[in-house]
Amino acid sequence: MRSWRQSCKAGAVWMMVAFMTDVPGAWLIAHHKGWPFFLHIVIAALPLVASALYVYGIVNWIRGMDELHRAITSAAFVFSIVSYLFLFVAWTSLNAVGVFEAAFQWNRLEALGRAPFGNCTFIICMTYVLFGIAYKHIFNRRYQ
Repeated sequence: MRSWRQSCKAGAVWMMVAFMTDVPGAWLIAHHKGWPFFLHIVIAALPLVASALYVYGIVNWIRGMDELHRAITSAAFVFSIVSYLFLFVAWTSLNAVGVFEAAFQWNRLEALGRAPFGNCTFIICMTYVLFGIAYKHIFNRRYQ
């Protein structure tokens, strides 16, 4: 079991900072349009900076692994990022054509068409879930 200290080394603190600044920051920008433009830029940049530091922490965490674990973890991260990009492009394309409106007009799930693929919190969560799936069920089985 990983300790909190290991999680912090792997960027967990920056992941939480990104979560805590992304959605509240978007709300502040949307509801306080009279604030100075510079303040809007700072609020919008906070989750991006935290996300970049999160990625930096993950890279350093991976560098500290042995060769086999590094190969499995790197492959799982590449899988999660490529899968997320594919989902983003596919979801956006299908939404632009109107597939979600047609499919969900009868059951009130039209909000699925408005999935926030550009939101830092959504990106981190989705890649984290896809990484977990890839690590546990795909790449780790190859080496057992």
